Amino acid sequence: MGRGDSLIAVQIYFLEAALERLEQGADDAESELMADPTNAGQGRQVSAFYALAGKTWAHIQDLRARLSGSPSIIYFDNRLADPRAQAARQALL
Repeated sequence: MGRGDSLIAVQIYFLEAALERLEQGADDAESELMADPTNAGQGRQVSAFYALAGKTWAHIQDLRARLSGSPSIIYFDNRLADPRAQAARQALL
């Protein structure tokens, strides 16, 4: 792995760590929204978490594509990929 790839790998690591923190924040915001579904501000906060997480994930994928054949860690959470969990999150919005 060259210097350029090393820098990209560090960026990917940082963004994946940020994505994990976003996931925790989204979980907390979802819990608060489920406790008070009429709170429009909380709904906007959940939407903002989803939007930021989506942009972060897209940036991670872009950086991975720039790696020159080096292996990279793939962030995947089975719990979030479950169709029931996706439907429940979508229903909150």
